[in-house]
Amino acid sequence: MLSNQAVANGPVIDGKLVRTTVDTPLGSMTAVADNAALYLLEFENRVALTGELRRLERDFGLIGLGSNTVLETLLTQLEDYFAGESAAFQIPTVQHGTAFQEVVWQVLKQIPAGQTRSYGDIAERLGEPEKSREVGRANGANKISIIVPCHRVIGADGSLVGYGGGLWRKKWLLDHERRYAWSSFEQE
Repeated sequence: MLSNQAVANGPVIDGKLVRTTVDTPLGSMTAVADNAALYLLEFENRVALTGELRRLERDFGLIGLGSNTVLETLLTQLEDYFAGESAAFQIPTVQHGTAFQEVVWQVLKQIPAGQTRSYGDIAERLGEPEKSREVGRANGANKISIIVPCHRVIGADGSLVGYGGGLWRKKWLLDHERRYAWSSFEQE
């Protein structure tokens, strides 16, 4: 079962950014949200995490410790995800990037659980087949792991490439989603 230290021991805070730690089968993650949307969900050992937190504080002010309705919903949906019960995240997200990055992040959300797409596939879908490297950079700039499923993007040859949380986690997530998708298919 997932645990959320701040929810258990801290106040529920609405109206400003708050941060909590979520323990998962793949290690601890940091989540940041206000009472309207999720801004960040990253594995705690990700090198870019410190910079991402600093940018959020620069843009929105100090991030408090605690929880809010968005983080409580996130915890419930992650529990369902890791239990293999649902990969249908219904959590509002906010990420600021270039117009191209934001379009890529929206396309990532449309990749069904248990399936993958290559960087080239996404570039083709965007009508810009020559921009697979830019898709890769946008994928790497995603700050909301699992919910915006950048782990579902693979190399053109089917290889597992480019996951900030570590390739072993990417493999685990893809295997988990394939098992989930398969068991759902068998029950229909």
